[in-house]
Amino acid sequence: MNKIQEKNDVFKEVLTILAYFNDELIEKIPAKVLKRLKELSADSKANFYINPEKKLEEQDISEESKDLIALIYYSYIADENEKNELLKLWNENENKYQEKLREKYNYDKIFQNKIKGVSKGESTSSSNTAMIERKKTIFDKIRNFIKNILKNTK
Repeated sequence: MNKIQEKNDVFKEVLTILAYFNDELIEKIPAKVLKRLKELSADSKANFYINPEKKLEEQDISEESKDLIALIYYSYIADENEKNELLKLWNENENKYQEKLREKYNYDKIFQNKIKGVSKGESTSSSNTAMIERKKTIFDKIRNFIKNILKNTK
């Protein structure tokens, strides 16, 4: 799925994907979590299809579902070595993302442009300013997802 409109659709897509996991992996996921996923996906009207001939990364899966599957895998299935590798990978990706943001919104360049504009006789009040929107990282998505699940289970 390219874009999923509702969280219920995400839960249904995740359950569809989990149905193709082997029983040993599914048994590691607490029954309470699976039950909650089923409850939350009950209102979804979307249909998802997984091609068992293709690898998981080749499937057309929403980013939200990928995030949730990664969280479930990390929390319940992965051993300590895999958890360490995943954390390392997530931290590397986060650092790359933050570096791109630093390059894009480099304060030195922003202020140099304003200083150059002033030295050319331009008014600083005529320059456009915009708020910088902070993009959600995978950690933000995971944190918000866990909060939503915990809020809904109470």
